[in-house]
Amino acid sequence: MLAYRTPGVYFEPPASRPVLGLPRTDVAGFVGVARRGPLHRPVRLESRNELLARFGGPTPQGYLACAVEGFFANGGQTCWVVRAADPEKALAASVDLADDAGATALRLTASSPGVWGRKLTVTVLRTGRGRFILALRLGDGPQELWRDLSLEPGDPRQAETILNDPGTGSRLVAASLPPGGSGAPPRAQRARLAGGADGLATLRIGHLTGQGSPPDRPWGLAALETVDEVAIVALPDAMPVPRVQPRTKRRPPRCDVLSGGCNDAEEPLTEEPEEPLEFPPVPDELAISEMQRALIAHCEKLRDRVAVLDVPPLDASGASRNPREALAWRRDFNSSYAALYYPWLRVPDPLQLTGLLRDVPPSGYIAGVWARSDRRVGVHKPPANEALEEVEDVLFRVGDVDHGDLNDDGVNVIRPFAGRGIRVAGARTLRSDDPLWRYVNVRRLLLLIAEAIDEGTQWTVFEPHDLRLRREIDRVVRSLLDSLWRRGMLDGATAEEAYSVLCDESTNPPAEVEAGRLVCRIGVQPPWPAEFVVVRLGKTVGGVELIEDPLDREASHA
Repeated sequence: MLAYRTPGVYFEPPASRPVLGLPRTDVAGFVGVARRGPLHRPVRLESRNELLARFGGPTPQGYLACAVEGFFANGGQTCWVVRAADPEKALAASVDLADDAGATALRLTASSPGVWGRKLTVTVLRTGRGRFILALRLGDGPQELWRDLSLEPGDPRQAETILNDPGTGSRLVAASLPPGGSGAPPRAQRARLAGGADGLATLRIGHLTGQGSPPDRPWGLAALETVDEVAIVALPDAMPVPRVQPRTKRRPPRCDVLSGGCNDAEEPLTEEPEEPLEFPPVPDELAISEMQRALIAHCEKLRDRVAVLDVPPLDASGASRNPREALAWRRDFNSSYAALYYPWLRVPDPLQLTGLLRDVPPSGYIAGVWARSDRRVGVHKPPANEALEEVEDVLFRVGDVDHGDLNDDGVNVIRPFAGRGIRVAGARTLRSDDPLWRYVNVRRLLLLIAEAIDEGTQWTVFEPHDLRLRREIDRVVRSLLDSLWRRGMLDGATAEEAYSVLCDESTNPPAEVEAGRLVCRIGVQPPWPAEFVVVRLGKTVGGVELIEDPLDREASHA
């Protein structure tokens, strides 16, 4: 910056507009049923450990945790998760810690609704001078130890202030003091939280899709609308969950001071019998279709994300859904904002509900494949011919003939290939009436370009609509498209073949100017997947000659 010390006239070049940047396309959003965690509030996760800490591991009541684990296992790095339940029925467990006089000194409430809080053990140790130690242990999961706490008002180590701090406080409980409390610390004791409810028995379609939710407290997908970063969405718990109660066994007593046991002066906690889990209602095919339509409408409304859909695993008779029935399911949809995958996956099950493997919907694993492909190559690459990690088998093995029928109709097949593992063998959308939007990579690339231009040209609002503004828009848009072409994200031997930009008087006649609109017409040539390549074998005097003969695009994609 110039130092204006001498009187005079100074000339400075105008600040140039920044080149448009590219938003991320590898961020996924999931809505479903979890063990614990905040209800109907998006939470950003970047690892499996964060998933376990915030929402817990896999549960028999839903597929959300399995889907997110599959996302991270297949290369995903960032996702947003919304836990769904009936907010009117979901309750948090709690416990009252008494002082020496038997009065309630401190109430601890689980940090989120659900019966998970019943497994939370609280140990209080007195240290003298009105101070105490609070130890929290969630089964074999997270532990917290809070030292030198007090209940005296104004004390910097006051328990309510320390535990409820939004940045450094407890992730397991919230603390509250009774009105008119004496400030005396709780006596030495061990206790377990009681009560709580998952709020799943009354779970409705609207709790997952957001339809009918209060404007100030949106549910499910509606809560995910506020996260602009999301580019891939999945609703794994639109699928029915088998009502299988997990097998449990009595845990042997511990002998450490945090959990009590044989060396603890207090009476050890007795093992309470496990109550049956609360399962969500089993959706019929009409309800599943309604939820998937709502997911597609969510994407079409926001125009910055694409949905990954699952084919229901069973037909009306309870048998595995075969390819013919998968085709019938696909014909209920027609949108370039969604892709459908078949069949389900068989993955290792830590719960061992029905054996070592569990059948799960593929959407979470596919979202991870999309994210991995985006980061390694780019969103322009079709996310197909990619291996699925941490998958042991598929629920239905599709043959070549059925694969061809499914692929022609826009159902992306997952198949095991000898020596190559289980792979995604399709990258088509559910758009059936327009070949231009047939492929997932084309739709997502165009969404990327539109969002980059939209976010990078917000400065044009209220600018004078003149030749200078139109030239500036032309420059920044050309700069973006040229960078995409040079990175191989657009087809064409030259820039003129790859893209075109027109922003002048022809696209902005007086009527458009008077209406306050600025129109820039953009044309791009996206890369088309090489789904079919013909190899000709020619017998010559010198041997066998291989000639690759790419099929005519229109003929090969017909």
